[in-house]
Amino acid sequence: MVIYADEEQAKSVPTATVQKIINEVLAANPLGTGEGQANMTFAKEARDLLIECCVEFISMLSSEANEIAEKDAKKTIACEHITKALQDLGFGEYVPELLHVADSFKTSQVTREKKQSKIEQSGMTNEELIRAQEELFKSAGEKYNPVSPGEG
Repeated sequence: MVIYADEEQAKSVPTATVQKIINEVLAANPLGTGEGQANMTFAKEARDLLIECCVEFISMLSSEANEIAEKDAKKTIACEHITKALQDLGFGEYVPELLHVADSFKTSQVTREKKQSKIEQSGMTNEELIRAQEELFKSAGEKYNPVSPGEG
């Protein structure tokens, strides 16, 4: 659970995030009605009001889900806490779509390309990597602890 300094900070959801949702989702695909729709434009006052409503909804949903998670003795809010919160707040009709989106996200995470680490990208075997590392250590030691001409 996150503890905030004051009530205002607790309610603050980054408005830039909500504005991005408005710009990218609603303006590009109004009301989820499909492709080919004309972009929607918002008056500044309407956009600001929509952002405030979204922030309030997210805050309310997050608080409810957090309480549910705490009752379940969980420190992390899970999908089932969100769905229960939606139902408890009277938004149960959104649960099927939420579950569909969550399932799509899980599927996309499984099928997405795994990023290779630098070690994997090197194409070297473990033995080659160890040898290269030892050489780097040796050269670093020589650089920072040079042998005087009469010592070596």
